[in-house]
Amino acid sequence: MEIIPTEDECVDSGAETAGWINIWFIFLQGELSMGDVQDPFLVSVHIITDPGNNRTLQKAIDNVLAWIRPDLQLFRVSERGCWKKPERCRTGVVIQPSLAIILFLQEEYGEEQFQQLHQSLRRPPWQYHHTERVNGRMLPYMPCNQDFFTLSGSTPLWAIRLVHYGKEIVRFTIYCSHENFVDMVKMYQLILKKEVSQKKGDFCFFIVYSNMDMEIQLSLKRLPKDQYPTPTESAIIEFRVKEIGQLVPLLPNPCTPISDVRWQTEDYDGNKILLQV
Repeated sequence: MEIIPTEDECVDSGAETAGWINIWFIFLQGELSMGDVQDPFLVSVHIITDPGNNRTLQKAIDNVLAWIRPDLQLFRVSERGCWKKPERCRTGVVIQPSLAIILFLQEEYGEEQFQQLHQSLRRPPWQYHHTERVNGRMLPYMPCNQDFFTLSGSTPLWAIRLVHYGKEIVRFTIYCSHENFVDMVKMYQLILKKEVSQKKGDFCFFIVYSNMDMEIQLSLKRLPKDQYPTPTESAIIEFRVKEIGQLVPLLPNPCTPISDVRWQTEDYDGNKILLQV
């Protein structure tokens, strides 16, 4: 697939977040204390697969996450009731899934172990998706590009990177349409009850959880005007929230209860979101 240029998102970067609406700011001021609670499962992802595939996909995900922390259960794979008909691939069209998972691993793993993990992502059930150019400092034995992989159609992209210093990172990246990016940043700040940690024009991230060794981030990346993200219909991101009543009126789309503790809504780009109270 065509190589798409990108920035080195490992450096300090973020997004313009001007134009805050006063009522949103007041809501955040009253609840920002929740951001101090260290909950590693504040953000998680539900992946839905065809019958008979859940154990295979769950094991594949767990094996990759084990490189950072073996007990990090951020992804739950379940089966749909019947087989989903494969989508027909349109020739010449680059499909950009709206959700990606990027793992930043310590440089101390070295070339051999890093290549071992990279090769495991090239074997089933993993599938190669595309490659992006990376601008920035790379280790001598690392290619100047970033390979992305996926487990099945309509699920997140996955990629691995090495970091020179600092903590290991699990980063959930939401790719946003150019026109909705600013509103998306404000919406996810409302849901997380957290301030943007680092930002620049077309990229920002929130620190969801942090300890001495690792960090979990939620980032938003603005796509060029001629590119549009495709919602991952077989993967839904879930957020734990302290209270739902005040949040619902501030969301851009209807929020519907699907159980006693979960509500479902969509963001500005049509990505489904679960809110767990």
